[in-house]
Amino acid sequence: MRESALQRKCIDHLKTLGIYHTNNHGDSWGSRGTPDITACIKGRYVAFELKVGDNQLEPAQVLHKKRIEANGGLHFEIRTLDEFISTVGRLLR
Repeated sequence: MRESALQRKCIDHLKTLGIYHTNNHGDSWGSRGTPDITACIKGRYVAFELKVGDNQLEPAQVLHKKRIEANGGLHFEIRTLDEFISTVGRLLR
């Protein structure tokens, strides 16, 4: 599965649960390395970086992860739809 397909499925899941989220696109107007999806789950700022296969976080993505966590937010590197669904489920409990 491509990252774009995984992202669509993850967003669809958030929509079915009524969870506020934003879909961040990496472009020249945005900040390099921003997480693919950000959401507010039970009052917590949650960031999801989606990766498939052997893809690893890029240096700018690692920097965003560190900044998010240093400020009390949560950051998850997600590789499959099942992992995403499970993670969101844990956050909702």
